[in-house]
Amino acid sequence: MIALLTILLNMHLNIAWAVENISLRAVEPTGVIVPNPMETAKLARGKTFQVNHKTFSVQFFFNEKDIFGVILKRNKKHSIHFRWCLFKSCEESQYDYIKIIARASAPPFENDFFSIPYPSYLPYSFQGIEFSSPK
Repeated sequence: MIALLTILLNMHLNIAWAVENISLRAVEPTGVIVPNPMETAKLARGKTFQVNHKTFSVQFFFNEKDIFGVILKRNKKHSIHFRWCLFKSCEESQYDYIKIIARASAPPFENDFFSIPYPSYLPYSFQGIEFSSPK
């Protein structure tokens, strides 16, 4: 009985050591720097993009529908907003869709992930996107 317990314990320890911890955050930022605002049609498929703003830097992936990203740098005194723009130039329209990524002094902070699902329930599509930090 003790021999069987010893064998099972050794097998369990060997399996536990086979797991290796990795971190996606340990990777250096390598996104293509893009203008802000930008046309969604000009974003290449399968690439990672980066927006540098005076109060934040974000890196994101656009799958032609949703946005997935990470906050690289952030001034916590300011919020980060995202806007789906009806027009390519991102001039303001009543049909724009605004999403708050982070409120002032609230998470997500630096190195934290965010996602912005496409509002598929709207009967129209968007041609541009913009990250901003209103005061």
